[in-house]
Amino acid sequence: MRYLIILTYFFIFNFSLLYGQDDICKNCIEYTLEVFSNKLQGSSLQFPGYDVSMILPSKFLKQEISIKKLKEIIDTSDIKGEFIFPNGKTTEIKYSIIPYKDSTTIFMKTSNGWYPWDKMRIENNRLIFSYDYWYCPPATKTDLEIIDLCFRYLCDSTHWNHNDDRDCEDDKNNSCMSLFCAIKIASIEVLKEYNHRNTVIQTVRFVIDDLVPNREFEHTIMDFNNLPTTTYKDILKVLKLAKERINKELLEKSK
Repeated sequence: MRYLIILTYFFIFNFSLLYGQDDICKNCIEYTLEVFSNKLQGSSLQFPGYDVSMILPSKFLKQEISIKKLKEIIDTSDIKGEFIFPNGKTTEIKYSIIPYKDSTTIFMKTSNGWYPWDKMRIENNRLIFSYDYWYCPPATKTDLEIIDLCFRYLCDSTHWNHNDDRDCEDDKNNSCMSLFCAIKIASIEVLKEYNHRNTVIQTVRFVIDDLVPNREFEHTIMDFNNLPTTTYKDILKVLKLAKERINKELLEKSK
């Protein structure tokens, strides 16, 4: 995973130099999808070997690709695809349509996170889009519920697991949770599903990056949790700061 993240940023950085910062955001990956049999599939110049696919009705693929028609099909059908790794391993993608930047866009749900597509366009009957690898969804009051539940799970130091392995079943069974597992379990409890890059998890990652800069964490939340120098008070501090950031975002929205 650490190699994957480093590789991602290497390609993003070099692609940005090549095409300019205005064309693609700092953490964005651009994909080009082409028609293959019963699906759209393609990869990225910045991230070669990691393919994205979308399985579509044959009648759609027989005509010229249209973003409007593609959105209509996704909005009215159960459209899925795959994220394909260089070693052949795959993970399912579920597609939907969501409000985004005063319009709508295609939303890609994967096991590694949920991402809105940006800068969609058609060139030579190929679909091109980008997504922000570190996308953080807009804050909602539900995110505060998740953090409050984390505080309840971690009600005292005896309920904090200082040796996280990101396998949260035993944390739940033992009522002794790492920071990551508290967020994951609380997210599932409140939302009934889990997004590995939901607002709370992303905000906590950003807080940790600010508190412990220049650390090459492979898994930010787990590695911070497991540092010998991290204390129970540090865990509560991270949750407190994350809650303050989410509250601030909600307050600014309400103005």
